[in-house]
Amino acid sequence: MGSLLTGGTRAARLFAIAGLIGLVALALITIADVLMRWLLNSPMDGVADLGRLMVAVVISTFFPLALAERHHISITFLGKALGRRGHAWLEVFAALVTTVFFTLLSWQLYLFTEEMFESGETTWILALPVAPWWTAATVFMITCVPIQIAVLIQTYHIAMAGGEDLAAKASGH
Repeated sequence: MGSLLTGGTRAARLFAIAGLIGLVALALITIADVLMRWLLNSPMDGVADLGRLMVAVVISTFFPLALAERHHISITFLGKALGRRGHAWLEVFAALVTTVFFTLLSWQLYLFTEEMFESGETTWILALPVAPWWTAATVFMITCVPIQIAVLIQTYHIAMAGGEDLAAKASGH
């Protein structure tokens, strides 16, 4: 299972790099638009259209890595109060809830994307089809599911071992 998570982490890093490139591109487009407005009193048509589409895709590229490397907010005071084993099982519960959440989110994004294809929706100014952009965002979110399942299984194995990995992480080993 560790190799699946490692492979997922590698792919997730590539997604995040692509997202970072997209974020920089969006920032440069926005800066160019602001400069055009300020210097030439001539805004770039469609920047808002493009921005709305790019943001959905860019944000979705970071979720797989955040899940694979467990970069999320967690409140650990209850787990610490319950001891190492209790903490480990709370981690399993949190991983299970996260797995269910991303499964449901991916399913709903799939339905939404399908609806975008069926309706043929386009952006207002540039008339860009919306569905391909949502397809990309949905694919990135769907990749979260197997990554999170691997995290869930790994967390379960840690809990079954009595939370030994959690104790090692807490002590810095």
